[in-house]
Amino acid sequence: MPPKRPIRASKALRASIHRETVVTRSFRFLSVLVVAGILAGISAAGCSPLGPTTSPEILPPSNLTVENFSGALAVKGTSFYSFSVTGRGTTYLSLISLKEEGVDSTAKVTIGVGQPRGTGCATSSVLTVAADGSLSLTATTERGVHCAVVFDPGNLTKAATFSLNIAHPQ
Repeated sequence: MPPKRPIRASKALRASIHRETVVTRSFRFLSVLVVAGILAGISAAGCSPLGPTTSPEILPPSNLTVENFSGALAVKGTSFYSFSVTGRGTTYLSLISLKEEGVDSTAKVTIGVGQPRGTGCATSSVLTVAADGSLSLTATTERGVHCAVVFDPGNLTKAATFSLNIAHPQ
C-alpha cells in the first residue's frame, strides 16, 4: 500500500474557513458586549417612581399611575385609601415615611392591598415593613376598585403620620 499523502485544502476552502473563524470571533465579541451592556443597565437601574429601593431587579413597569396616600395612624389604628385600576396588572406599595409625633420612626407597621368592604379594606396581600422608601409589597390587581391599608400591629408608641406610594396599572 502506498503511503498516504496529506490532503491539502484548496485556497478557496482555506479562505472560507478563515472568514468563518473571523465571523465567529466577531459574533462572540459582540455577544459579550451586549451582555455586558445589559448587566450595566440592570445595575444602574437603582431608582423607581416609588423612591429608593433595595431591590433594583424588581422595578415596576413605566405604564403605572403613582398615587400618594398620606394620613394619620393611631396606636393600634388603621387607615385605608381606595383607588381604581383600569386594567389587570401588578400594584406596588412603598411606605415612604412614618413619623411618631413628628419624629421619624423605625417602628414597623403593616401595609396591604385588597378591596373595600363597608368602612374597611378586606386585604388579600399584607406585609409588615419599616418606612424606608423601598418597594415593599406587590400584588396582582384586576380592573376595578381596590384599597391600600396601613395599620399598626402594636409597634407604635405614639400617634403617627405616614406617607405610602401606590403604583398601579393605568
